[in-house]
Amino acid sequence: MADQTIGAYAELESAVDDAINKLTGADHSVAEVIEAYNTAQNLKARLTGPVKVVVGGEFSSGKSTFINMLLGRHVVQTQASASSMPTVNFQYSAKPGFRAVGAKNSRDIPDLGALSDDELHKLERLEVMTDLPFLKKFELFDTPGTSDPTRDVDQLLTVVDQADFIIWCTNATQAWRESERIMWDAMPDELKKRSLLLVTHVDLPSVKPSIDRLMKRLTKDASSLFREIIPVELLLASGARDGDGKVTDPAAWDASGGGKCIAEMDAVFTEIRAESFKYAEHELATKVMPYIEAKLSSTKSFMIYWARQLDETKSQTKGADSAAVSLGYIKLLESMLKFLAGNFELSAEDITKLTNRLKEVRDLIEASLLQEGADAHLEKNQGAIAQLDWEFHHISMLA
Repeated sequence: MADQTIGAYAELESAVDDAINKLTGADHSVAEVIEAYNTAQNLKARLTGPVKVVVGGEFSSGKSTFINMLLGRHVVQTQASASSMPTVNFQYSAKPGFRAVGAKNSRDIPDLGALSDDELHKLERLEVMTDLPFLKKFELFDTPGTSDPTRDVDQLLTVVDQADFIIWCTNATQAWRESERIMWDAMPDELKKRSLLLVTHVDLPSVKPSIDRLMKRLTKDASSLFREIIPVELLLASGARDGDGKVTDPAAWDASGGGKCIAEMDAVFTEIRAESFKYAEHELATKVMPYIEAKLSSTKSFMIYWARQLDETKSQTKGADSAAVSLGYIKLLESMLKFLAGNFELSAEDITKLTNRLKEVRDLIEASLLQEGADAHLEKNQGAIAQLDWEFHHISMLA
């Protein structure tokens, strides 16, 4: 059954990719085509992107320690005070880095030391790109403590619309205070039913003797507001895994509650993916495929795409030196070759003819770049493109 599910997902992703490729060459001056193209792109992101998890809670509720436990290491090293930090958005990237996102602009920064406490406090969020495998599955938002009097709006409220679910951390020493309940009431009901309540600091000597009584109270007061309530010994859980997130002490991992937390996150992930699958199937069938099936003929679509790409190339290379213009032509021809490779209506014979002509002109221009006197060859290259344009408009196979 698992293999069948994986196969169905792969088939749907392939269908969405095919739709995007087909709509690339359609007439983007038609509003319906643009809408179908954008819908297909959004479906691709929904099917392949990570599930977004917002971690919230009041100050000293263990949010950052929990994030470090999930990631397997302490990713953000900073001397800034906890009250200065904005929402920290952890994303997967093969190229690690930092990006400061403000209300009006954003910029890459070399490290967190490049920002003062005041600058950090004014940011909408700090994006941390890192190559930890966990982030391929879950994108994390570590929000500042709620009810911060130094902020006009709680940052949790500014990112909750991006969340697929929330993990709310509550400190066992004063768990589920009235201020937390009030904040949770403001969360969308759709999020509540798949969100988790994480009870932290349960390993403290003052808490351990009364943990059963605490969990009974939380079950009574908050079980209807969350998918699951999970007590977690964060330090024990962190020590039970290595820096790559691999469990090295299974007994400690299970005893800490870390195993149950990850299992619940995985269960929510599976449910969200299943919902995304059904949604994508419906949207593809009702909002994308009808415009593909009814779109212009293949010949006209090819011509529309060629004309648009040619105009863009001329505009982008206007005033550039001869080498840059020729390189622009090569990029144009490569783009058309890519279009033809995924074309779904042209006959194999027509695709072969078009591909051969595009390659001939591309090879001609590439050869001219290797010769001396590039300026002298520019006119020849422009003539070759003009000839190709004439052929595309007039030869019988595109009539």
